[in-house]
Amino acid sequence: MSPPHVIVIGAGIIGLAHAVSAREAGYQVILLERDGRALGASVRNFGTLWPIGCAFGVEREQALLGVQRWKELAAKADFWIRPQGSLSLAYREEAWDVLTQFARQGGGFELLDSAETQQRFPAANGKGLRGALHSAAETVVHPPSAILALTEYARRIGVEFHFGTPVVKVHEDAVETSDGRRFRFHRLVIAAGEEMRLLFPEALAAAEVQRCRLQMMRTVPQPPGFDLGAIFVSDLTLCHYPAFRDCPATPALRARLEAELPRHRDWGVHVIAAQHEDGSLTLGDSHEYGADFVPDSFPEVEELILSALRDFVCVPELSIAARWQGVYLKSMKGQTQVVLHPQPSVTMVTAMGGLGMTLSWGLAQKTISSWQ
Repeated sequence: MSPPHVIVIGAGIIGLAHAVSAREAGYQVILLERDGRALGASVRNFGTLWPIGCAFGVEREQALLGVQRWKELAAKADFWIRPQGSLSLAYREEAWDVLTQFARQGGGFELLDSAETQQRFPAANGKGLRGALHSAAETVVHPPSAILALTEYARRIGVEFHFGTPVVKVHEDAVETSDGRRFRFHRLVIAAGEEMRLLFPEALAAAEVQRCRLQMMRTVPQPPGFDLGAIFVSDLTLCHYPAFRDCPATPALRARLEAELPRHRDWGVHVIAAQHEDGSLTLGDSHEYGADFVPDSFPEVEELILSALRDFVCVPELSIAARWQGVYLKSMKGQTQVVLHPQPSVTMVTAMGGLGMTLSWGLAQKTISSWQ
């Protein structure tokens, strides 16, 4: 008797995580991707594996499992990975309060005063710096090359790929593609990013998710010897991720930031700086919500990102080598993992809240465990 068949729609990280995990569990797996390769949010992000942004408890444990899986697969699939850790810098009193409250929850975090921060991380801007929180768990990959390497690894272990194969309809036990073919399944995972709204629009609408567009950029490689030493964030980021929501000082920090930086608020700007193997820095990002977007990239948004960056990191070379936009689906209810079952044997996975690279491996494990 042949193993059950799993169809996965979408070759981004959520789809790849489910395809690889299902194949490792003994399923026959076919992955269908509408484009010639993954082109969505999975190759348009920082490449930061970000447990520090995940809520304490089950979600943080899932994130830490994800980091471990990335490290294991980097060795098997041969792609670059660097455990850099993260440095959250505080310049406002309220931000320092958030970090001190956050550190009390445990997790092996290290609070550094201003002098310690500048000694260990010379790229930190010392002007007005109150201190920082260092976390060792965060890790960086280069999304385009990592996704490509994972795709080749999945193929080597027996996942069957069909690129340039849009799925136009889902039947009870089969999917139909635009060229009229049918692929039968016992289990179906839909991880098609924003395009999944074309398959089960009613289920997606009921889940209250919305489109979110980002503007990001990458610098030219920095001069030899320049090393951030960690993924850098600052005050704005403390109001963005779920992990910091329950800190008593977070509302006060948010109120101050909204008063002092209204345009950053309007464009949903918080700033991350992550350094990659070639020495370049990936910088961003903004968050624009809506049903659709004009095609323009906005110089104002770029300058908002760069002005905030200059407040907390000293970068030798800020010449921009590349600019891009990304679009993903995000929960309007603050969820970081929206999992839907629009019909028996069908699982839709979406709206990872910008944490898809971090949480996908743990989510895939949960999905496949639920089948057994």
